[in-house]
Amino acid sequence: MPSEAFGRAQEQVRDIADKAKEISNKVREQWDDTYRDVERSMRRARIAAEESADDARRHIRDKPITMVASVAAGAFALGLVAGFIIGKTRE
Repeated sequence: MPSEAFGRAQEQVRDIADKAKEISNKVREQWDDTYRDVERSMRRARIAAEESADDARRHIRDKPITMVASVAAGAFALGLVAGFIIGKTRE
């Protein structure tokens, strides 16, 4: 009888080990999929950033005065907003 119990215990341990191995494989597959997705997204983001930078360079080359005026107007607007927010918090 003790040998039967020992045999069942061994079988249960093997089942648990097999399930742990299955879970480990599933986690590894999910990790690999996630890693590939992140890698693909980063590649797309890099390409989009390069295209945006090229676009900006082209606009600067084509219309330098307009771009300088646009940046100055944006900086001025940002300064106004920052000043307004800081002024509100100090009241």
